Amino acid sequence: MKYQGEVKINASKQDIWNTLNNPEQVSSCFPGIKSVTKEGDSLKVVGSAGIGFIKGEYKATVNFSDIKPLDSMTIIAKGSGLNSNVDIVAHVKVGDGSISYDADVKVAGTLASVGSRLMDPVVNKLVSDLFDCIRGRVEKK
Repeated sequence: MKYQGEVKINASKQDIWNTLNNPEQVSSCFPGIKSVTKEGDSLKVVGSAGIGFIKGEYKATVNFSDIKPLDSMTIIAKGSGLNSNVDIVAHVKVGDGSISYDADVKVAGTLASVGSRLMDPVVNKLVSDLFDCIRGRVEKK
């Protein structure tokens, strides 16, 4: 499934980049987060999520790559839980006063069985909440 969008942020490109370039801050913005720990270049994330009647805990590894300072980065998350596996590759571009993203989400297991009709609104809400949190952190500075 593909997701893309743009979030307007009342801040300079430098301020936006400074927040995005802090993996702990970005990872802690993922909805349902219980803990974030750093292991080498990766972040280990534990959280809770649910789609419809399927709810539970998940564990994910998050990596940041293809970092082009003040311009763009790729966020790669691989998670498991709820009898499912989820792989996310998000390309994030920083503009002056905005963040745009293009994400590819692959789901296998129980979550995949609920179908895109149920998943799309939930994933869109999770992505929206993630970027609202990032916006809040940038604009607080």
